[in-house]
Amino acid sequence: MSQTLDHPPAAPEGTVTLDERHLALVLDGRRRRFHYVWLRDNSWAGPDRVAQSGERRLVTGAIPPGVRPTAASFDAVAGLEVLWNDGQACVYAPEWLRRHDYSTGPRRRPRPAAALWPADAGNPPRFAHADVVGSVDGQLAWLDAVAAHGAAVVTGVPSRHHEVERFAQTVGHVREVAFDRVHDVRHDPAGYNVAHTSGELRPHTDMPSYDWPPSVQLLHFLVNRARGGDSTLVDGWAALAELRRDAPEHFATLCRVPVPFQLFSEDEDTWAENPMVTLDADGEVRLLRFSNQLAQPLAAPFDEVEAFYAAYRHLAGIIDSGRYRASFRCDDGDLVTVHSHRVLHGRLPYDPASGARHLQDVYMDVDDLLARRRVLRGEHKPLPAQTPGETA
Repeated sequence: MSQTLDHPPAAPEGTVTLDERHLALVLDGRRRRFHYVWLRDNSWAGPDRVAQSGERRLVTGAIPPGVRPTAASFDAVAGLEVLWNDGQACVYAPEWLRRHDYSTGPRRRPRPAAALWPADAGNPPRFAHADVVGSVDGQLAWLDAVAAHGAAVVTGVPSRHHEVERFAQTVGHVREVAFDRVHDVRHDPAGYNVAHTSGELRPHTDMPSYDWPPSVQLLHFLVNRARGGDSTLVDGWAALAELRRDAPEHFATLCRVPVPFQLFSEDEDTWAENPMVTLDADGEVRLLRFSNQLAQPLAAPFDEVEAFYAAYRHLAGIIDSGRYRASFRCDDGDLVTVHSHRVLHGRLPYDPASGARHLQDVYMDVDDLLARRRVLRGEHKPLPAQTPGETA
């Protein structure tokens, strides 16, 4: 074990420096710093982890404020070896330290990069049903497309009742909502939603009347023989990128002013009030709520109302402009996948007397699809810092 004085970044590989509340380690020629409380909290030593699952047994709140090493050294194979002043010896493998190094900034698990649609967006990628449900490579290709593009079409899905539910359970899990688990969408004068009419359904996101709306929608065309009714998709994140670039004050308003939304039937009710745009910790768009038909009277402060309407009209103009829009006809057996925190969906009007048109849809959560993607790639299990049974 060794303890040294501070060294400049050019110190020899493996040099360990102990400071008051953190240590520094020269790894790969770079000085990396780790707080003592963080290292102790992330111990993989036997007493601190559940052996069969890797879950944390150590209680964070029980770590004493004065935790620090009594000795520390680095071995190129084993890694950083620390004896803590609570008596626990721990090892932190080199690759684990590299992966979780936060010295120069936060090390969050990166989200798949979103490929924003160009202004002249083409049709979404298409995949054969047999490939998606029948092979790992085919399913990964579809999942990659949904993650990057925000939408994809699966063709040749059997036109059987509730087949969309079976598909969802093959690739993930159905997200239950207040209304039917499997929604029938067809012309219905008694329907509780504008989707049951035959008129134009303007691009929108579903269920903004939930504080956390479902983030994936699967729309399966059992039959589509009616005249008209082409599907429309709009990349809402691309529209927001234009708004943020050209009118940052409008973008900020939509991130700030809450809007109430409601969807109800005779037996169910959903209501939530949130800003139309939610950002993540890095300031990137995470969620767009946009549903003209479900918006309720704004209850913002008096001085915010006109600013909101100016921002709303600006965004609505971009969405209605035809930019970032795909328009296409779906055939019997097509299943449209939409990342509905990002991509708005709609349809053109159709003539219900000209032929049958019947969709069934279910909701999912994109978290489950991204998890499925990680599992198929073998990327979901954490990297242990310490081999079971290994001691410092």
